[in-house]
Amino acid sequence: MSNDALICLENVSKVYGSGTVQVDAISEINLEISSGEFVAILGPSGSGKSTLMNIIGCLDRPSEGSYMLDGEDISHLSDERLARIRNKKIGFVFQMFNLLSKHTALFNVQLPLVYSGIGPDERREKSVRMLKKMGLEGRMHHRPNELSGGECQRVAIARALINEPSILLADEPTGNLDTKTGVEILSLFKRLNSEEGVTLIMITHNPEIAEEAGRKIFIRDGRIVEDIVK
Repeated sequence: MSNDALICLENVSKVYGSGTVQVDAISEINLEISSGEFVAILGPSGSGKSTLMNIIGCLDRPSEGSYMLDGEDISHLSDERLARIRNKKIGFVFQMFNLLSKHTALFNVQLPLVYSGIGPDERREKSVRMLKKMGLEGRMHHRPNELSGGECQRVAIARALINEPSILLADEPTGNLDTKTGVEILSLFKRLNSEEGVTLIMITHNPEIAEEAGRKIFIRDGRIVEDIVK
């Protein structure tokens, strides 16, 4: 493992099912990602990229191999411990935004701080500041159905960043947006990466979107087949 590797997977495989009915979702993945990188993981549907994302994001465990995150082997930690790591170190951005529809943008952004035990005054102050940073100062009291797709995704990014994670994991973040809005979200990601040093890992099937990243990792049939650094 390199000294600056934030993420290190060694011979990681994931098998679903048991007995004679088994599916090898990913096989013998070896991957290092350094702090501050902007990485795109590409692959067609069924390639294993979602399984790889779930393991990197501590949403699932490997069947075999080891996963070192920030120097800690997390391959076999308890669900509770993994949940704490996710809340502290990883921010998630999804294609469908995953916002609570009945609540305001401000409420949605505050949620991770509730789980971190932050008091209400500090939660509100931090969330207002983050929403302003996302250009949403005039929209923070609106619910998702009162916001555009791009605004919803910026709320989701604000929520992902509110605990100051070291990793931002984005799953098809522009897949539900029009082209112009998608370009704006990618520009925001690039700024977060270049100016604030956020380690950004983006899952996509779109080669044009992946071109924005500094490194492209291609996965097919559960294996890494190409790893290109610009």
